[in-house]
Amino acid sequence: MKLEVFISSNMEEFKEERKLLRDEILNDPVLNKFIEPYLFEYDGAKSQSADEVFINEIEYCDIYIGLIGSQYGDIYRNGYSATEYEYETYMKKQADAYLFVKNVYTRDKGSQKFLSRISKKHKYKEFNTPQELVEEVKKSILECIQEKLNPGIFDFRLLKNSSCDDVDPRALELFFNNLTDESLKQLKDMRDMDKILDYIGAGEIDELGNFNLNTAGALFFAKDITKFRIDHDIKMVRFNGNDRLEIIDRFMSKSSFFILLEEFDEFFMKNTKLGAVIEGMKRVDIPEYPIKAIREGFVNALAHRNYELPGNCITFYIYDNRIEIISPGELPYPMTLEKLGVEENPKHRNENICRIFGRTKYMEHVGTGIKRMRDEMKDAGLKEPEFFNDGFFGVRFFGPDGKLIYKKENKSYNFKDLTEYNLNERQITALKKIINEHFVFTHKSYCEYFNVSRTTSRRDLDDLVEKKLIKNTKLGKENNFSMVR
Repeated sequence: MKLEVFISSNMEEFKEERKLLRDEILNDPVLNKFIEPYLFEYDGAKSQSADEVFINEIEYCDIYIGLIGSQYGDIYRNGYSATEYEYETYMKKQADAYLFVKNVYTRDKGSQKFLSRISKKHKYKEFNTPQELVEEVKKSILECIQEKLNPGIFDFRLLKNSSCDDVDPRALELFFNNLTDESLKQLKDMRDMDKILDYIGAGEIDELGNFNLNTAGALFFAKDITKFRIDHDIKMVRFNGNDRLEIIDRFMSKSSFFILLEEFDEFFMKNTKLGAVIEGMKRVDIPEYPIKAIREGFVNALAHRNYELPGNCITFYIYDNRIEIISPGELPYPMTLEKLGVEENPKHRNENICRIFGRTKYMEHVGTGIKRMRDEMKDAGLKEPEFFNDGFFGVRFFGPDGKLIYKKENKSYNFKDLTEYNLNERQITALKKIINEHFVFTHKSYCEYFNVSRTTSRRDLDDLVEKKLIKNTKLGKENNFSMVR
């Protein structure tokens, strides 16, 4: 499949150069194997309107070649000439724009303004003659072909049409909130955003002072990752039963990593069980699965996914008896299933993604995730996770088959200290009965159980609800007071 090069310019001013560029590309024995030039005046598909033809081509071409001379041209749309409108349309979705400026004595105001605008985002090349232009364009196209055929390390690759304007402030805030390095947190108020992102490896500031995100930076911080054509979709599904026949809940996400992890936590909590026991004056939460283990598996999928496999997504599937997390791409060579968790210097497919994650609580000890998953599951009294590597890499966590396991020696449980809630003896007794015995109180049964008035019953139970220790569910005319997650 050939790459399409869109040549954009004032057609009348660059009539000679446009024809020469087309002929040179088509007749070049190397370029014509990889490149198909597109020039509007040579397009034979006239069944569509002129607008439909060139706008469609500019949106889906692979490389943009822009020529700027002395004449801006007539206003076409949105206050832009056709050339600048083509540039604007292309830059909303693409990255490989190459600009060439003709040395002239004078330029009209439109051309001056256009040139001033592009100089803030791009380096451009100047030329004097049509032949000089051809040589510079061919050189740039060859560099672009080499980059596309051998693009370098994925997560270090710069996104040429990106800037700090593409950064989501909330994503950056979440990064700082989850940092484990206190000295790095100080940068938040000491440096500008572009310098912070450059420092942590999320992009680079060039010699002109312009900032570009790299692919890792986009995955962590971009408002709209789809702009950069990175496959990063996440599918979360809760199935009814142990197969994929019936769906209870589903969620699709294209969010950046830190926002995605909040979405993961919410989906996990909503679609897994949570029990509790009262021990002394503590309410101890007993989850169906240890969330640290499952989150570790999810972060590993984000960090080690093969993002260059098109049309695939990470899947997070919850069944009645297990959870499966599957990530596109097999283990990177020379890693094997047998080496997981025991290899001292594991191979990372996405070194830069792991490095940025490694600054946060989500992956503060890079390379130990497999061991932590195994330890968390073991501490919870559950079977160790199973890993598989059959085209895609996945992990399978087996649950407790509907019966929550409480191990007193497990120190990772969340708990609430009930002494902080200023409860009376009735409330403590009622709470233990609700939590430990799964009892459901009504106002009437509370009155009878404690031999108190309905006013006292309402006051006690409403206080527990207000403190979020129990929940109130209306069934018919009765209020039912039961355990809250």
